[in-house]
Amino acid sequence: MAIDCCEHTLEALEGVPAVRLTPVASKERQRAHSAHHDVDLIVIGIAQYPVRRLFISQLRRVYPDVPLMILRRAENELGLKAMIRGEFILSQQPSNKSDLEMVRSLRKVLPLPLCEHVNQTHNYDTVRDVMRVLAENYSDPELDISRVARELTMPRPVLSKILNQQVGISFRQLLTTTRIEEAKRLLASRQYSVKEVAARVGFSDSHYFSRAFKKLTGLSASEYHTQDAIYG
Repeated sequence: MAIDCCEHTLEALEGVPAVRLTPVASKERQRAHSAHHDVDLIVIGIAQYPVRRLFISQLRRVYPDVPLMILRRAENELGLKAMIRGEFILSQQPSNKSDLEMVRSLRKVLPLPLCEHVNQTHNYDTVRDVMRVLAENYSDPELDISRVARELTMPRPVLSKILNQQVGISFRQLLTTTRIEEAKRLLASRQYSVKEVAARVGFSDSHYFSRAFKKLTGLSASEYHTQDAIYG
């Protein structure tokens, strides 16, 4: 499965023997998360918007045993042209030889030359600023899109349109995912109870927190806490 890969990247990957690609846009989250069960590798193209970490976390939950190849723009310190390089995240299976075989095959076409498809969109900075505001204020239960829009000095409807139509995620989804990612970190530390974690990441209702956590991770917050205590 190739997510957010430009035509140039798809053409290069199709040159690898025995490769069959299924292009998907990250905005098609439901399709990427549930429509494919025979995926051997997930290739993630260069991000147009800075929300990739959250998307990758969701993919790892759905496909824990599928290796990832994340494409990144790499600047050359010697003044040569920038290239596209691949960063591999192998599956959670301890000794999967097929993973290593795929890595060897893909390294034959990497790095890729840069192309015009990897240019950032004109709203990249806006989304980056939204992520910054969320990172600084996610613990505030009163945080909403109107407050973020005021901080960015832009109309609320414009910000909502950028997130929903161009990035493919609503502000509520982005805020909830940001909070759950931080909750996972706090639960893994085993310093706080589930109820304390919920309050620390901005959920005034611990029951709503539990439902949101289960929906995004596949585990209840208590199960996640216990699992980490056993395996962490």
